[in-house]
Amino acid sequence: MGIQDNLESKVVLASRLRDICKDMEADELINVKPLSDHEAFNMFKEQVGRSIHFPGIKPVAELVVRECGGLPFLIDRVARTFRKKERNVSLWRDALNNLRRWENTQGMKCLNFLGFVMITWIYSDTKKVCFLYGALYPEEYDIYIDYLLECWRAEGFIPADESIHDKNAFRDARDKGHAILDDLINVSLLESSEKRKCVKMNKVLRDMALKISSQIGDFKFLAKPCEGLEEPPNHEEWKRASRISLMDNELCNLPEALECCDLLTLLLQRNKNLWNLCSLRFVSLEEFSVVIDSSKQSWDKIVETIATEVASLEKLTSLQFCFHKVDCLEIFVTTSPAWKKGSCLTFQFSVGDHDSTCFQILKSFDYPSYNRLTLVNSEGVNPVISKVLMETHAFALINHKGASRLSDFGTENMENMLVCLIERCDEIETIINGDVITKGVLECLEELRINNVLKLESIWEGPVHHGSLT
Repeated sequence: MGIQDNLESKVVLASRLRDICKDMEADELINVKPLSDHEAFNMFKEQVGRSIHFPGIKPVAELVVRECGGLPFLIDRVARTFRKKERNVSLWRDALNNLRRWENTQGMKCLNFLGFVMITWIYSDTKKVCFLYGALYPEEYDIYIDYLLECWRAEGFIPADESIHDKNAFRDARDKGHAILDDLINVSLLESSEKRKCVKMNKVLRDMALKISSQIGDFKFLAKPCEGLEEPPNHEEWKRASRISLMDNELCNLPEALECCDLLTLLLQRNKNLWNLCSLRFVSLEEFSVVIDSSKQSWDKIVETIATEVASLEKLTSLQFCFHKVDCLEIFVTTSPAWKKGSCLTFQFSVGDHDSTCFQILKSFDYPSYNRLTLVNSEGVNPVISKVLMETHAFALINHKGASRLSDFGTENMENMLVCLIERCDEIETIINGDVITKGVLECLEELRINNVLKLESIWEGPVHHGSLT
């Protein structure tokens, strides 16, 4: 490059591929963020020229710039197209509508080419569908990485090795997911968020992903998150979609008597006024998530009905659910064919009367676990809890009565436990009673947290057998 032993010289290399910068042995990698709204508009204005100051043009121009998502490449190409519209407001508005519909304007030709190049870089079909899945979330939305990887696994994008029946199966699947995520970030299809342990998708790339998914026969999306919807989409839209995202809206109900035969994924998080889920019939649903405030009486009235319906889903691979009573959990465990398959189902269960914040407690652990069980405001030791514990990696026991030791739940049921939280359990005096144990226990445990357990006298009582807490 003509630079030899000149310590005063510096070379700046720009690339969408992070690995290219690494191969060039760059001293420092700087992630260049999209332009701010102000910077993007100034760049657009410079390209368009004086016509942007004509009455009626500027408001349209601001909407055009927003569609470009702060990407300089796209702003440049779109501005060149709009410059040809001169001072005709009607032409500007029509071009904006075409831009939003991805019609074949010059700017969209460039974006389609950009999308083709970027998707071509993802040589693996698995990586392509993982990228497209990100479009189910709102633009620039902070997607929790642990949750995203679990969704990929639930969809079958990164299947666990079913021949492995221990915690290594989950770790292997998670490692594959992290490798895919790293590749998507590496080619700038996903971005690391400023929020810890989160990623996000740029508006333009999300639009591109939705366009691509609409052209794939078995990957049709109905994605309308964060749109302020009070009424659900029409029946035809539901029937065409294999994956639906209506999270963060104001829905009160869902379509009546609708058979969702091809539906694989349904995301309804944070629709606070939505209670009627029983009008839908799910046949192929693989992933189901219900996160609510279980202290509300309206949930108590329908939870058993919904739990029974969910238990009938034979293809279910991932479930997040609030069971208001242990009896309701027992309905699911004893009747669900998906549960009986064992390692095929991953879960996040919350049992007992509590507010929705308890569901987030185990997520606060900086630990990559899959199966989570939170038991709140309950009493005694129910056999179904012990049964679920056998498949649990992270366990939270909160404000529990009727147990003086954690080992009362059966140490033989804790072989897969990696994380344990005990909080506000006033009757707990010790964690493990070694006098009734004949072998090592909690061999996989990596983190134990104890908060506000006032009668606690010891962690371990009696002999400690070889292999315990190793």
